[in-house]
Amino acid sequence: MRSSPRFHRWLHNHKTFGPILDNWHQNRAVTAKVKKRGAIWIVFSFTLSIWVVPHFWLKIMLVVMLVVLLSWFIRLPVTEYLADSKENH
Repeated sequence: MRSSPRFHRWLHNHKTFGPILDNWHQNRAVTAKVKKRGAIWIVFSFTLSIWVVPHFWLKIMLVVMLVVLLSWFIRLPVTEYLADSKENH
């Protein structure tokens, strides 16, 4: 946000990222849908990385990083939007 106000404005006005970022800034929470998708993508990307990396010690480090990241991500608070409510807009 400080490094590029233009990029910050673009992200917050984006149809996909904007509501997620606004929800995070207002409530420090994500929706259940965002949490589920995020967890799936985290597991997918780490699984791919673990499969591609040739060294065993790197695979172990990636598994540890996966566990730490997922444990943090899963503990994020969940909030839901109310349909057609002023709080959502």
